Amino acid sequence: MLRLIFIVAWWAMLTACQIAASETAVQSPDRLTCESLVAPLSIDAAVPRLSWELNDSRRGAAQTAYRVLAASSRKNLDEGKGDLWDSGTVVSDQSVFVPYQGCSLPSFQDVFWKVRVKDQDGIWTPWSKTAIWRMGVLNSKDWKNARWIGLNGDPRDNSSLTERTFAKPNAAPKPTRTFPSPLLRKEFRVGGPVKKATAYVCGLGYFELYVNGAKMGDHVLDPVQTSYDQYACYVTFDITAALNKGRNAVGLMLGNGFYGQNFAFQPFRMFYGEPLAVALLRIEYEDGAMNTIVTGPDWKGATGPVLFDNVYAGETYDARLEIPGWSCAGFDDKKWEPVEVRTAPAKRLAAQSIPPMKKIRAVKPVAVSPARNGGWILDMGQNMTGWLQIRVQGSSGREIRMRFAETLMPGGDELDTLTTGTYVTGADQTDVYVCNGDGIEVWEPRFTYHGFRYVQIDGLPGKPDLDNFTGWLVRTDVPRIGRFQCSDPLLNTFYRVSMWTLEDNLQGILTDCPARERCEWMGDMVFDGETASCSFDLSAFWRKTSADIGLSRGTAGPQKTNLPKDVRAPANVAVGRRACGQARPDWGMAAIMVPWFDYLYYGDLRTVEEAWPAMQGWMAFLEEHGMSDGIIEEGYGDWCQPGSRHDVMDTPVALTSTALYYQGLTVMQTLADALGRDADRRHCAALAATVRSAFNRHFHNPSSGDYGTQTGNALALSFGLVPDDLRSRVGQGLKTRILTNHNGHHACGIMGHRYLYTVLNDNGMSDITRLLWSQTDWPSPGYLTETMKMTTWLEHSRDMAKGDRFGGISLNHPMQAGFSASFYESVGGIRPDPECPGFKKIIFQPCFLPDLQWVRTEHRSLYGLISSDWKKEDGWVLWTVTVPPNTTAIADAPQGWRFADGTTRLELVAGSYKLKLLKRRCCEIGDRSRCNISG
Repeated sequence: MLRLIFIVAWWAMLTACQIAASETAVQSPDRLTCESLVAPLSIDAAVPRLSWELNDSRRGAAQTAYRVLAASSRKNLDEGKGDLWDSGTVVSDQSVFVPYQGCSLPSFQDVFWKVRVKDQDGIWTPWSKTAIWRMGVLNSKDWKNARWIGLNGDPRDNSSLTERTFAKPNAAPKPTRTFPSPLLRKEFRVGGPVKKATAYVCGLGYFELYVNGAKMGDHVLDPVQTSYDQYACYVTFDITAALNKGRNAVGLMLGNGFYGQNFAFQPFRMFYGEPLAVALLRIEYEDGAMNTIVTGPDWKGATGPVLFDNVYAGETYDARLEIPGWSCAGFDDKKWEPVEVRTAPAKRLAAQSIPPMKKIRAVKPVAVSPARNGGWILDMGQNMTGWLQIRVQGSSGREIRMRFAETLMPGGDELDTLTTGTYVTGADQTDVYVCNGDGIEVWEPRFTYHGFRYVQIDGLPGKPDLDNFTGWLVRTDVPRIGRFQCSDPLLNTFYRVSMWTLEDNLQGILTDCPARERCEWMGDMVFDGETASCSFDLSAFWRKTSADIGLSRGTAGPQKTNLPKDVRAPANVAVGRRACGQARPDWGMAAIMVPWFDYLYYGDLRTVEEAWPAMQGWMAFLEEHGMSDGIIEEGYGDWCQPGSRHDVMDTPVALTSTALYYQGLTVMQTLADALGRDADRRHCAALAATVRSAFNRHFHNPSSGDYGTQTGNALALSFGLVPDDLRSRVGQGLKTRILTNHNGHHACGIMGHRYLYTVLNDNGMSDITRLLWSQTDWPSPGYLTETMKMTTWLEHSRDMAKGDRFGGISLNHPMQAGFSASFYESVGGIRPDPECPGFKKIIFQPCFLPDLQWVRTEHRSLYGLISSDWKKEDGWVLWTVTVPPNTTAIADAPQGWRFADGTTRLELVAGSYKLKLLKRRCCEIGDRSRCNISG
């Protein structure tokens, strides 16, 4: 009896400990976001969407229900009062993009919210920490009659510092001034204790906001570039801490940006207008009173030390003209002129819905050397985007002139500015700083940026001290979410170069290059978008990009094609006045692929919903006007293949355009299914079958067994165009063309190169990938990084003799980074499942490349960290994977490998797994009796 009592007591104690341990393991959700942003100050989505991440490392961790509380005050939320929304218990595993379903939210509403979830065992987590979002200015009336204002006239002196020489080939040099960069100010009073004060500002092209002499925020180059006649973005600042009781002052410093870009390219048609601004300051007092300050005719304006600014040509800053205290209360502005009230430049104002531009990383110069024509050349050691911060001491009026370039002339003592596009922009990238003579002066530009590695500095009193110069990498502040590293330093270099190139081009839009064009070319995004999506959190970024593409429809005329102008067709360049004609069929596929990337990699269906009419219109336009007998004839083709002669591409343009159209149709089928649009799905499926049949009829060569080129084979295999019974022969054709036709080198442009290595690896030819990635002669990635010592990817490559100049090509083009998606999806093997997007279900499908000893790969999805690490050890491959909570995964053994239990596929729930694999040599998987297993 005593023994029975002891056993029962022991069992009760053990059970209690297990329950306690289980409850202890259940932690509250974290990483709470609204519309993919952390604590955003302006949300103008009618139905904001909330996301959170489960903080649970247990095997099988999952959400079975959630409850969200949203309140109008922190106090209410702390007391458990969801006066805006109490979702109640919602039985659902959805933790990403959960729609707010509470009370209607007016402009400026603060929403405090938290969430708790029920786990797979039915146990509720504790409540998360409180998160917050604030609604933006939702209605025009809420701007309280704020007026657009600008400088009245141009008070700058007629000085050489206010102009630059605009010079293009075969044209006479022309002294050109930019629009003046205004200082705008107003004083106001604060009557009592302030509860909250917020500023809503749109200054075009760029602006900085000052309150009582202090710059607000750590942003740069605000606001993000848009097509300003369509819409402009306002930026929101919490200015509570900057206000004083009594007299206060607000100041705006404006620059031209892309809005006032009247210097480079074709100035007469590139600009929208002179710099101007609209602003609303909203002050809420502790006693409930409200006060607003808005831009209007009672503001005053002047010019200051910025005498010239252009995003392409640079900035001139005369420190002698600085105006101390101009944005402070009590400043004497009697000599300042009343501002001019302007007509609103945009159809609408929208909250800036993507992270701002910031100074992300300091880059110190690595060397200094004398320049041939005087001055000094700084080597930053890295091609980069941003600017140079200087620390100098000079007499009043001393001019420090900085010219920027990506490379040097063959002699190494002179800048070669041709790669920065001087032949089209009409100017070198040049900053000029004029000293005020007041001791040590520290300066950096405000309203321009550069693509550069080298800086020639003239006007210094002596040899530069490297400690006095700092380069700043400037880009959109999107989080880095991807990592890759392996045992081969050469592959690590390829990956690093790709990341630098992408970072350099995340400039509010995904630009084609940071030095020359700085345009959002549509085709580039199609081929570098997946590498970018794996590496950076671009969910909100793609949402804006997709909307910009939609707004470009019907804005550009045909460009060297037989296709008619059509309101359903976007422009080749999605943002701005430099449309470069109506999109060609291949480039225009960004209208389909950008929403697809946002859906596939982040699970955002709203981007697809909003873009669907534009997506349908574009595909219908191509079906009606671009397709003949199932083939799309027009396009740019496999752009920038090695040697890059666009007139002699080895892959027919019709092949690549038709393949991309087919890819678009298959994407549209999946998306139509997700939207519940069955008729659309059926139409796309039927049309895809027609196109697939026509593609094979026109481009498959029965005698060779393939599609004629590396790119043709890579696209056909990747997009599912190849009939099942021909896949093996097409794969062999791809191998033959690499080994025999091109002597073990790739011959693809941006289209084929994006898919080449993943296709090889998926089709059992990882030895060919290894060969291609070990080459260091031309053409190969290794030639560029090891032989040419490039730190970013060139627009295109050619076999260069020593002393050759690069010519007019950009040295920083992210479209050439597209192949690096293979590091994530193939070498590491982390892929999203289109049927369960956003990595709700993960497909692990790595390739154990020959001679590679280990790999570490990770991607932080909206559900949490995904990792795939493998290493070779004692004849085995030891593979460790992490599946984040609330997701599942499939682990596929590479072709010719099997797991230790003889299987080739494992279904995984959340958790970490250590897997062992062996290579199959001579038998079918599972038939152990006849196997000769060897590592």
